Amino acid sequence: MYNKRIVAVLLSSILLAACNSSSDPEPEPIVAAPPPPPDTSALLLTDFDTVYGFAAENGGTTGGSGDNKVDVIVCTGEEMINAIKNKDPNRPLTIWVNGPITLQNAKDSRIDIKDVSDISIIGLGSQGEMAGIGFNIVRANNIIIRNLRIHHVRANLGAPGDGISLEGPVSNIWIDHNEIYNSLTVDDPSLTEDQVKDYYDGLVDAKGDARFITISFNKFHNSWKTSLVGSSDSDNHPRTLTYHHNHWYNVNSRLPLFRFGQGHIYNNFYDGALESGINSRMGAVIRIEQNHFANMKNPVMSMYSQEIGFWQLIDNLFENITWEAGAAGSVIADNNQSTGELNLPYDYQSSLIPVHNVKQTVLRYAGVGVIDTPPSPGLCPAPEPEAPAPVEPEPVPIEPVAPPTSVDWNGYSADTDPFTADAVVLADGSLSQFVPQQSGGVDEPNHFSANGDGTVTFDSTVNGADRSRAKIDNVAASDGVYPKFFTLLMGVQGNSDGQRILETEIALGDAQPVGASSRLKIIFRGDGNNSGVQLENADNGSSVTAGKGNEPDPLDMSQYRVYQFNISLSSPTTGNVELYVAGNNTPLLALENVSMRPASNAADNYLQLGDAGSSSYKGIIDWVIWTDAGAYTPDMLKGLLPPGIGDISGYQP
Repeated sequence: MYNKRIVAVLLSSILLAACNSSSDPEPEPIVAAPPPPPDTSALLLTDFDTVYGFAAENGGTTGGSGDNKVDVIVCTGEEMINAIKNKDPNRPLTIWVNGPITLQNAKDSRIDIKDVSDISIIGLGSQGEMAGIGFNIVRANNIIIRNLRIHHVRANLGAPGDGISLEGPVSNIWIDHNEIYNSLTVDDPSLTEDQVKDYYDGLVDAKGDARFITISFNKFHNSWKTSLVGSSDSDNHPRTLTYHHNHWYNVNSRLPLFRFGQGHIYNNFYDGALESGINSRMGAVIRIEQNHFANMKNPVMSMYSQEIGFWQLIDNLFENITWEAGAAGSVIADNNQSTGELNLPYDYQSSLIPVHNVKQTVLRYAGVGVIDTPPSPGLCPAPEPEAPAPVEPEPVPIEPVAPPTSVDWNGYSADTDPFTADAVVLADGSLSQFVPQQSGGVDEPNHFSANGDGTVTFDSTVNGADRSRAKIDNVAASDGVYPKFFTLLMGVQGNSDGQRILETEIALGDAQPVGASSRLKIIFRGDGNNSGVQLENADNGSSVTAGKGNEPDPLDMSQYRVYQFNISLSSPTTGNVELYVAGNNTPLLALENVSMRPASNAADNYLQLGDAGSSSYKGIIDWVIWTDAGAYTPDMLKGLLPPGIGDISGYQP
């Protein structure tokens, strides 16, 4: 007999060994299924009439809608200009654009939206177009620009040169569903690369005190200088702008360039930027949220200013990006880390879409022809044939000027402010004065103050948005005879605050002009790397600066010195310009046979001092003298300046 208990144990051991046999296959590991690819399709959007972003604040932006509104359909720029000029201040105005607005049918270099409020300008269907002419929005509130193609707006034609220029104070502006573009090339082989870049200016630029702005669902393309916010490192204002659902492509930089203030950039699609994308500078803080950046260089960075700016990065998508560090002190966002934080005062969540849907959604809905508009009443009538343009005289040779034995100067000694009666002594011995310019139909504030020592201080730093200009007319020959000459000398001292110092502008038009005429805009600058003497758009459309702060041998612009400017015109639009400093007979800057910057009006003939823009200026004027008798070198003038006018260092006998 065998023991049943032992047999059971043996059987159990055999079965257990069989279960653990190495010949049995290992159990298959459980592998998680890969997550499905994100949905990248276009989302269905239907609400395009709600304003989101900063333009929804401060009471909102309604433009020309509302009770008792007026609707006008325009076919020409002249009709648009007249509609704006004749607007009833108590009634909102909507201007429907039914055809191409041009320089020719506007009979002007820009469309001014100045000192007005409650206006919408909207293209009808796909027919609204601004061909070569842009909007200049100045001291305006509650303005809407929608559904327009705005393109090829030339710089240096007596206008800001932007597709849309916002020059503060402006507030509650909505720029929506437009296509705005220029060209990266110019069909003129004589132009240098820099001149090609300056041929056009920005697509949408905001300067001065620009607040509560939203820029949405636009196409921005083919531009060197796409969108500038803040004109310089001294243009310090608490600007507030939102950019959302825009398509930026085939551009160079400034997407945007943002100085000071606060920005919110969300749900934009960037596709191709040669140099850079968002450039936050001078303490600006930008919330950059759920944007798609593709095929570009340095999509987020801070470069080229005295101070860096900051950003808050939230769930952005970067695709095929090149990062390239800049000079010392610059920052790039190659680590995808935030450097600041911006809390927003408004609700925008209902307009925020997932980042993977941004590309296709923006491609589908940005630009013109998307929003609903009334039907067009029909095509605009064909324009009447234009009269042939007057032929400008050919340039004549400019021969050297003989040294004078005496000069009959026109002069301002700066013993009093320039608006004081008899402050100017003219060349014939009669007395005159500068006159204040007007903005919005009222005299601009007087920022000139006499110091009691024979000098005058100009100071617009209290409110950089102010314009303050002193102007005297008929400063040069206007008989149409060329060559035409102008010599200007100024004793000027800058500031130690890093501010701009003074603007001076000369226009040399004829009483009966044939075509365009010339002007020279001089900006004395003390603002860091930009300091020096800038001649704006003077070199065939490009600006040049002598004694620049970041170049060898910079000028110390805080010091007093005598500046001399010579202009020799061989035709109404062509000539030579020289800048001399402290009586040195070698020019610090010389431009020869250049196309001058056009005057705003061909018959303009004046000398103007002060601040014509939105930046802050602070400087001291000791004296100003001028003559149209010739363009003389400093050595020719030594001993010939008016006696007792002030410090003439470098021009003593």
